[in-house]
Amino acid sequence: MTAPMTALITLALSLLAGKTPFEIAPGRGLPPDAKVLETRRIPSKAHPDRGMVLWMKNPASYPREAEPDEPYTCPEETRGSFYSGPAFVSLVDVDNLTVLDTLAIQVMEGSKNDSIDLPYQIHAGSYYLVEHPRKDGEGKPTLLDLRDINGDGRAQEFALYDAWACMGLGTALLGYSEKQDRMIQYPLLLTSEQGERKGTETLLWPDYLFSKKPAAPGHWHYEIDYSGRGGCVDQYDVHYDAAHERFEGTFRQKDCMER
Repeated sequence: MTAPMTALITLALSLLAGKTPFEIAPGRGLPPDAKVLETRRIPSKAHPDRGMVLWMKNPASYPREAEPDEPYTCPEETRGSFYSGPAFVSLVDVDNLTVLDTLAIQVMEGSKNDSIDLPYQIHAGSYYLVEHPRKDGEGKPTLLDLRDINGDGRAQEFALYDAWACMGLGTALLGYSEKQDRMIQYPLLLTSEQGERKGTETLLWPDYLFSKKPAAPGHWHYEIDYSGRGGCVDQYDVHYDAAHERFEGTFRQKDCMER
């Protein structure tokens, strides 16, 4: 077999791994009140026996209280019918179903509790992938939609979304670190530049970032216009720092409405 053919087969198997679920039940390193939402094998040359499990601890269920043809509200675009509760992602050795590492998914800055809302049924064409929608357009979302989001060449990340209103979208990126052999929630080290004033903060749910198409692999440059709501045009320039496995960027505002 030629080297190019071997490389193509390796790539195909790697991509297939990120689409392949596996079975794991509570009690196999997960607490008995764990609600397993999804599992996926991780496409990794360094550790081909790794998989991830997205689960919640005893979540509450909230079916969407609306007729199927009734338009979604803005927050429903990321919720639909959803579970609410503490959420976790675990790294698993899929050969023996051993949990190697568990990461508690951190909630949005300013949240008053540790609960996250994750959809179990939602319409297609919004933020989450729905591969097999019914005739009414709704279906089960794929939350562990493993892709190369940070631009490092490995399809090992997935994004979560939280729309709290019709403007403003919290986004979080989680994935597998081959270097550390564990799950991580990627931070954004954001420097605000307003004239001569500068300040830096670390965000785990940056506004809109992972819903935007990058300008180049691992580099985003985008604007969010809040000026019509009494705010400003927010400008972001963000890149992925592979050495530190984090995002770094700058934030500026322009065209601010007078208050």
